[in-house]
Amino acid sequence: MDFRKVQKTSDGTYFVTLPKSWVNLHKIERGSLLSFDAAKDGKLTLGLYREDARTPASVVLSPTSMLEREIEEKYLLCYDHITIESNEVLHSKIRESAKTILRKLVGLEIVEEDAHRLAIQCLIEPSLLAPEKIIRRLHSITKAMQQDAVTAFRSCDRKLAATVIERDEEVDRLYFFLVRIVRTALTDLSAAERIHASLVDCLDYRLLASFIEHFGDYSASIAQNTPASDKYLSKTLSRNLDRGSRNVNSMYSFSIEAVLSRSLNMASKASDLGKEALKALELAERTLEGASSDLLAKATSTISSLKSMCEVNIDIADLAITR
Repeated sequence: MDFRKVQKTSDGTYFVTLPKSWVNLHKIERGSLLSFDAAKDGKLTLGLYREDARTPASVVLSPTSMLEREIEEKYLLCYDHITIESNEVLHSKIRESAKTILRKLVGLEIVEEDAHRLAIQCLIEPSLLAPEKIIRRLHSITKAMQQDAVTAFRSCDRKLAATVIERDEEVDRLYFFLVRIVRTALTDLSAAERIHASLVDCLDYRLLASFIEHFGDYSASIAQNTPASDKYLSKTLSRNLDRGSRNVNSMYSFSIEAVLSRSLNMASKASDLGKEALKALELAERTLEGASSDLLAKATSTISSLKSMCEVNIDIADLAITR
């Protein structure tokens, strides 16, 4: 690490000299423009200013069977302009494939289209949206999904179960968008400053979003296992599932808030709720003796998903300890 003393001119201007080796390496000359990024923690990042540094990243893709996967990948890698080009006329299946993945990625829109080309652009500036707001939105959606999934299972309401599965797509959209925001911040310190997040915060948001996405997936899994009839669903099983589900849901809220508010007390409460949830779920398992093979498979899968949600909540709460 190089140390330099701050100096002051007679007119009150403060300055420090630049390392000669760095100046020579980057061919800095008299009149060269440098950029400065000031962070909240007092760090000042110095770099070369280039006009092309602010040029949005762009890429041209060929219409292949992997097109949806490639568009998703470029989106997560923060490309702002994605063009699909072909010497031949773009087939309607290719166009529909592109539009299908665009519905899953926040901010991407088709801005130009002709027989041989589709021009896609991200119309949302990631640094204008705070990650915490997206996390809270994700939490709100997935919290309700878990409640409705278990309610649908207990009442054999397949229509309600279908709405849970539909909402999982919105969770994925917001999850991908948050990943894009975090990647942008990790590669651009000025972007991190604009969203008021340190690099450590960005890593925590990335992990937290992943845990939330898993929580939503488990809710969708429970919804998919909704029985067609409650004929063989005992009241004891239903009651214990409800009790375990409520504790998992409350545990989830405490875990998320523990991370966002940096509260070890809330993390501890989440742990206590987890123990209560597991007790109820173990009681639910005991009531499955003698159940039909279909109900046994669906109920076992549901209980397993709720137990996995407890594990996810523990992982979330553990993030509060590291912040």
